[in-house]
Amino acid sequence: MSPPSPDTSQLPPTLQQAYRDALYRVDASQGSVAQTLRVGERNDWLGQQLGRQPIQAACYLTACNSWGQILEPAENARRMRALRQALDSEGWQYLDGCGQDPQGHWPAEDSVLIWGMDADTARQWGLHWQQNAVLWSDADARPRLLWLR
Repeated sequence: MSPPSPDTSQLPPTLQQAYRDALYRVDASQGSVAQTLRVGERNDWLGQQLGRQPIQAACYLTACNSWGQILEPAENARRMRALRQALDSEGWQYLDGCGQDPQGHWPAEDSVLIWGMDADTARQWGLHWQQNAVLWSDADARPRLLWLR
């Protein structure tokens, strides 16, 4: 079976909606106030940050809960350590974050916002870390979901 296009998903509609409704929090650097990214909503802080990047794109990624299956906290922590090590070894710049379900049905997920990651690379990293989707933005600072399944 071929992979879905980044604009469509084979996931159940309720799960797709959970991704759309999630709050993608970012721990802003240099003492700035933490930011919350939402699917489809322009974020001025993100726009300002992207304007300072050589490649005006960013990917919000987690290694937690492979393919949407809830894992033990220790396993998620191990996976996130490995993700950060992989990012560090390849020289990516990123900020820490935490994805949250406003309804509280899903546990919060430790995450990172990676600067300068184009859409194709974001999809590759998301697939490598066994995610259903990644949140991605280009210079328009209007994050959108790139579906991986």
